[in-house]
Amino acid sequence: MSKFKLFTFILSVFVVGMVELVVAGILTLISDDLHISRALAGQLVTIYAFTVAISGPILVKLTERYNPKWVLLVSMIIFIIGNIINAVGNDFWIIVIGRIIASAASSIIVVKLLALTVILSDPRERGKMLGLVYIGFSGANVFGVPIGTKLGEMLGWRATFWMIVLVSVIATILLMFQLPNTIKTSEDEDKSSKLLYPKEAAKYIGITFFILASNYIVFTYISPMMLNEGYTLEQVSILLFVCGIGSIAGTSFGGRMADKMGSRKWLLIALTMYTLSIFLFKLSLPVFALLLIVMLIWNIFEWSTNPAIQIGIIKQVKGDSSSIMAWNMSALNAGIGFGALIGGIIINNFDVAITPYVSICLAVICIVLAYTIKR
Repeated sequence: MSKFKLFTFILSVFVVGMVELVVAGILTLISDDLHISRALAGQLVTIYAFTVAISGPILVKLTERYNPKWVLLVSMIIFIIGNIINAVGNDFWIIVIGRIIASAASSIIVVKLLALTVILSDPRERGKMLGLVYIGFSGANVFGVPIGTKLGEMLGWRATFWMIVLVSVIATILLMFQLPNTIKTSEDEDKSSKLLYPKEAAKYIGITFFILASNYIVFTYISPMMLNEGYTLEQVSILLFVCGIGSIAGTSFGGRMADKMGSRKWLLIALTMYTLSIFLFKLSLPVFALLLIVMLIWNIFEWSTNPAIQIGIIKQVKGDSSSIMAWNMSALNAGIGFGALIGGIIINNFDVAITPYVSICLAVICIVLAYTIKR
């Protein structure tokens, strides 16, 4: 895969990731402008995540026999339309419609980009290339959300969505010229897919769900945990930035290690280190320097599992891997929602300090699943 094509894929994943995450940064601006509660405005994030989780496998299955290039381009156009609705909508429910349209389209975009990365990459470097494309998500978190939030503060939250529309148009044009009209799969040009080892695929997808749930049980509520310890909002921002850097490094690093060691072996190492970092989180919480180091390690190893899981999944399928990747993306979004939900229940009924221990339990489930993987 050429460097420019790789850049185009990363940019496309970046803008999709930004749309999902940026609402958290402009939440107050949206709620104030539309005269709704912050809790209601926050449902725009939930709606997006669960629409992706539900629609992804269905839409990918319906489109798997069509030309991937044109499926991707049409999805990008629909994605742009959804975000235009977000930018011009003056009512909460109109914006909900825009979010549903954009999220449904994004569920195809990400899966097709990852599947095309597999097809267009050297088999020996698939993990590396998947890791690099996945950096788009990390970049959206580290750079896209702060930029979108700052733009919203300066020009209004609608300007953030107009910026997303502009970047999406650029990405669509680049995809139009970068992708060949005919894209052949490595398995005798088979555009359909056949799941060869469903139990093994289920284990990888299970790891995706439980590790995201484990992560977001704590990560969603890390700000109040730090504030309870006496930290400032500035220190919270510094920690989140360090976490973002760790996610970028981990995504790239994990892809290379999965290529070198194999998915199962790397997952066992990464998940063990991730679980250890959760255990150390509670101990390091009172000391900011130690907390930064632990959270850096946490994010490096948590994000390093993504490309390893992707590689493991595609080995369980003959033909187009889009459908199985769609199920994995559904598990990812469902895990985020489940983790945030469980964390909220714990905080409302018990103590925020309990969340790391519940997170460790889910991380151990991931290790057990990885240990039972046979291929």
